[in-house]
Amino acid sequence: GSSGINAEYGAMANEYGDPFTDEQEEGADSFRFDSSISGTLCVVDCSEEMLTKDPETTVSRVVLALEAIKATYCNKLISGSLDRIGVLLVGTETLTHDYPGIHILLPLDTPDKACVDVLQQASNDFANGKFEWGHSQAYSPYHLLFTCNSIYTSCVKKLGTRLIMIFTNVSEPRDMNNKTRQLATTKARDMSELGITISIITLPAADGGDFNMEKFYSALVPDHEAMSPTNDIEDLSQRVHRRENKVRMTASMPFVVGPELTIGVQCCNLFGEPPAKHINLCSKTNEPVICESSVVRETDRTTLAPYEVHRSAKFGSQTVIFSQDEVDQMKVRSDKGIYLVGFRPAKDIKTHHVAGKSLFLRPTETVYNGSTSFFVALLTRLHAREMVGLVHCVPREGTAGFIGALVPQPEERDEDNEQVRPLGFHLIHLPFADDIRKLTYEPTNQPSPAQVEAAKAVVNKLKAKQFNSSLVENPTVLQFNKTLEAIALEKDKIEETDDNTKPDVERMTKRAGSEMQQLNSAVFPSGYDVPADCKKPDYKRVITLVQNRQREGTLAKVSVADLRLYCKGVRLKVSSTAKKGDLLEAIKKFLG
Repeated sequence: GSSGINAEYGAMANEYGDPFTDEQEEGADSFRFDSSISGTLCVVDCSEEMLTKDPETTVSRVVLALEAIKATYCNKLISGSLDRIGVLLVGTETLTHDYPGIHILLPLDTPDKACVDVLQQASNDFANGKFEWGHSQAYSPYHLLFTCNSIYTSCVKKLGTRLIMIFTNVSEPRDMNNKTRQLATTKARDMSELGITISIITLPAADGGDFNMEKFYSALVPDHEAMSPTNDIEDLSQRVHRRENKVRMTASMPFVVGPELTIGVQCCNLFGEPPAKHINLCSKTNEPVICESSVVRETDRTTLAPYEVHRSAKFGSQTVIFSQDEVDQMKVRSDKGIYLVGFRPAKDIKTHHVAGKSLFLRPTETVYNGSTSFFVALLTRLHAREMVGLVHCVPREGTAGFIGALVPQPEERDEDNEQVRPLGFHLIHLPFADDIRKLTYEPTNQPSPAQVEAAKAVVNKLKAKQFNSSLVENPTVLQFNKTLEAIALEKDKIEETDDNTKPDVERMTKRAGSEMQQLNSAVFPSGYDVPADCKKPDYKRVITLVQNRQREGTLAKVSVADLRLYCKGVRLKVSSTAKKGDLLEAIKKFLG
């Protein structure tokens, strides 16, 4: 089916460039918008129900929320994110902005170690029963939303996304009436039109009951996704991370299905790294250097304006001259957009059919009403029939575009109703016929039937009944993240991580010791001579030899091959074309 190849395409397309990025045409893309920096306000309800400790974990809901928020701060601090984040407490006696029951614990700003310390201290105070801000049930949701809106309005930095996350286990705030309900609903609708999203993070109720969105919060968040409450801090932190890190769209364009049918879609990158920014420095002063180029006339060396530069092409015996505008017009085959060409079975799109970076498409109603309904209907039918759409994509004005395939991906949710995969199309950049090379492979020795059977016996013995590769994390990456965390939080000691990738030799030998011995005998019988190019370098011997020769003063008698092997063993960087004298000098300097 089509859903099985989505991850492969995304991973393979990671190394290619973004077709929506062109430094030479900066400012020409009217559909692009800055969404690199997001803003998040975390609101923690400090009512009596939230201060009640869970009988199983003996942790109050307020502490649970603060720990999840602290994990978000740590992640952004370690990653060096420029996102803004702030924390508000509601249901307190202290007040800010002249509104009772609302206290700003942390202002909207980039995270730092001081913010993490404040959250840790607040979490410890709540865990020990201390509440220095007092306790009050009188706070208005309208005043809360007004305060959040004021914070975002006063933010000097332009934010791509703005989110308000409310942590609570109370279905309806105290002292609610029709007037306050109407004010809060109207304010939430106005903020939604301004691009501010409200999300409710539900926590387990103090009396063990269910959280009822219909009592109040459904009016603030009409499209809220129902989730089962959780008491686990790690699970709650993951939910906060998913809500806070929404997919950020990078472009929007029309999707032309037919002569009289056009819908709107948005594009985003699910995979890839931001482009590396480099600065040219002067070798003498180490100051930034600005590179400028110009075209000069050969006769008098005068600088030519862009409109004076022309291009030429020879047709037969005549030379035809074109201006730069005429050359740009030749490249234009159609206006900006995605044009549906036809359909093909999903099995015809292979994993290696990737000529550029893949994009992810989602519908948008900003220009064409009804786009979502048609988009979902098209995706559902293509997925059911295991088909893909062929399109001609023109990402920018003045470009020739490319041929792509629309691979449908239906929405997937886990047992907690959290979205695992979003609904949308993967736009795969397809190659032309001459872009695919046919490789020739040298023939290799094939294993004998006895060797194949011996290998099958080992595999059957060591096969795990339930295994998920995503649960095995890279120990190097884990240790690197722990090191970054220690540096960012100014810790005295770096926390060690367990390496789960190392094989359990004892258990493997116990389960398949005899089978592994039979496989070793079948592949490497007695008297088998290992080829020289397959033998591992003997670094230990070479390092000992060089050290002994250095002490004896006879280092020059060591061969060049051993000297290069020593440099490789001790990770001493030398040139691949270095001669013996250069190697001896580098090694002597290394050994002191």
